Amino acid sequence: MRKSVVTGVILAVFHLVFKFQEAAAFDPDANLTARAALLMDAATGRIIYQKEADLRLPPASTTKVMTAILALESGHKLNESLTVSKDATRMPASKLYLRPGQTVSIEELLYGIMLASANDASVVLAEGISGSVENFAEMMTRKAHEIGATNSNFTNPHGLTAPDHYSTVRDLAILFRYAMRNPLFREIVQTKFSSVKSTAVVRKKVVPRRISVRNHNRLLWDFDGALGGKTGYTLAARKCFVGAVQRNGVTLIIAILGARDQWGDTKRLLAYGFDHYEDLKAASQQSAKSSRAEALSGQRSERLSAVSSVLPPEFRAPPGDGFVLQVGSFRERDRAEILAQQMRAHGFDTLVEPVSVGQGEWSFRVRIGPYADLNAAQAVAQDVLSKAGYRPLILPWQVGRQAS
Repeated sequence: MRKSVVTGVILAVFHLVFKFQEAAAFDPDANLTARAALLMDAATGRIIYQKEADLRLPPASTTKVMTAILALESGHKLNESLTVSKDATRMPASKLYLRPGQTVSIEELLYGIMLASANDASVVLAEGISGSVENFAEMMTRKAHEIGATNSNFTNPHGLTAPDHYSTVRDLAILFRYAMRNPLFREIVQTKFSSVKSTAVVRKKVVPRRISVRNHNRLLWDFDGALGGKTGYTLAARKCFVGAVQRNGVTLIIAILGARDQWGDTKRLLAYGFDHYEDLKAASQQSAKSSRAEALSGQRSERLSAVSSVLPPEFRAPPGDGFVLQVGSFRERDRAEILAQQMRAHGFDTLVEPVSVGQGEWSFRVRIGPYADLNAAQAVAQDVLSKAGYRPLILPWQVGRQAS
C-alpha cells in the first residue's frame, strides 16, 4: 500500500514537472503554425508580441469585423429590413441559405454574419446599405484607413479569396479593438447561440422564418475570459482568428492569419501573453523607447529579445550593464521552485524572484545570471537550451531598472 502511494506521488510530480517545462519552454516564434500573429494590450493599443505583423495576407472571414463596423456606423436603423437578392443567395457557404425576396433586419443580419459567418447575409447587408458589393467594399477600405488600418484593402464584405483583398494581423487587431467600443458589437460577438429572424411572402402571405445560428468562436466555450472574436478560413488564407480575452483586469487582443492549428496557436499565444504580461509589456515599452532613440540618432541596433523585472540587490549588475536569463514565469511559487531546481541540477545558478503585478497578485520568475555582456548571456542561453530543453528570454539590466 505504502509503495503504491509513493509511486503515485512520484508519477504526479513527473507529470507536473512535464507540464511546467512545457509552459516555460513555449517559444511563440518557434511553435506557432500561423504565418502571422500579434498580441495587443487592449487598454493602450501597445503591441506586446508580433510575428510578421505587417505581412499582407488574405484575411478570410475576419473581414466581417470591418463589415460589421461599417454597418453599425452607416446611419441606417438596426431594425431596417433589407431584401435578399438572387446574387446573395448564390454565395457559397458558410451561409444562412436565405431565399430571394426574403427580408431581414440589419441587426439580425449582423448576428448571422458574426456568429455563423454567413456570406449571403454579408452580401445582403452590403447591397442594402450601399447599393452594391463594390461600393460597400470601397467604403470598407476608406473606413479602415480612417481607423488606422492603413495596410488593408477590401474588395468584398465576406472575405472569400479575391485579388487585392488583404489585411495584416496588426490591422485586424486595430479594427477589432475599435469595434469592441460598440456595445452591440460586443453583445453580438459574446453570444453563443441565436436565431436569425426573417420574413418571406408565400402565396401573398407574410410568413416569419427563424434560422438557428451557433458562434464559430470556440474560445467562448473553452477559454476563460473570452470576450468574443471572429474566425475565418479559406484554402488560400488557411485558418484565421481575431478576438479578445480578459483575465485579472488585463484584456488582450489576438490576431492570427495563415494558421494550420488555429485554436492551438490562439490558446498557446494567449496563455503565453497572460503569463508573461508584465514582462512583455515592459519589453515593448523599452523597444518603443529604443526605436525613438534610434530614429533621433540615425543609428540602428539589433533589437534584443527582452523582458522586464525588478532584480533583487544581490542579483544586480551595475546600472546599464549586464544581462540575465528568464527561463519561466509562474503565478504559483511552487511551480517556479520546481523549475529552478531543474536548472540548478544542470549546473546553472538560478534564483526565483517574486514580483508584484498589482491587485495583490504576484509573479514568480525563474532567473539565471547575471552576465557581464550579451555574448556571454547568449552562450549560456544556448547551453540552457541544449542541456535542459528550455529557450530562455534574455533580459538587459537596463530594462529591468526602468521597470522598477
